[in-house]
Formats: sequence, C-alpha cells, structure tokens
Amino acid sequence: MSCIKPPEPEKVRKLKEESFIREGKGRLRVVIESEGERIETTMNGSLKSVSEIAEMLGVEARDGKIDAVVDGVKINAERGKLEMEFENGDRLRIEKA
Repeated sequence: MSCIKPPEPEKVRKLKEESFIREGKGRLRVVIESEGERIETTMNGSLKSVSEIAEMLGVEARDGKIDAVVDGVKINAERGKLEMEFENGDRLRIEKA
C-alpha cells in the first residue's frame, strides 16, 4: 500500500492560505538559514504591511514594527523586512531586493 497519495483538489477548495507575501510588482529576497547552510533566492511580489502581518499573527505593531514571540517563533518585522527565528535555530528572512 502506497503512503503517497495524489492531490485531491475537492478536499481543499475552501482552504484559505495566509501569506506574508502578496502578488504584485517588486522583488523580494528570501534567505533561509538552517544547520549552517544558507539558501538565498529572489521572487516577484511584496511584503504585506506591518499592520497586516501583526493582525495575521495576533500581535500588536508598535511604531511600525513587530518584535514578538508567537508559538515559539521570534518575529521581527518593519517596513520591507520580516525576520523569523525558530526554536531549533533556523532563520527565515524576507526583504526587498
């Protein structure tokens, strides 16, 4: 019996995906650091506003910045930049390119 199943779109039709990135003009640099390795790439789009990110996370933005811990993830955000540090030490950074 295979444990890999093909996708079933009818099961996820009403799934609402939350993302810190919105489609649009602009370029973003995405950097992932894990276990001493670093992956860096660029993509099209822009970061959502600090207030939108704060609302998604259920925290308050102060002076246009977020400095909070949500579910064990340390989050720092300001206009054009988002940094996340996970409990295992992995880091994710998204910023304007």
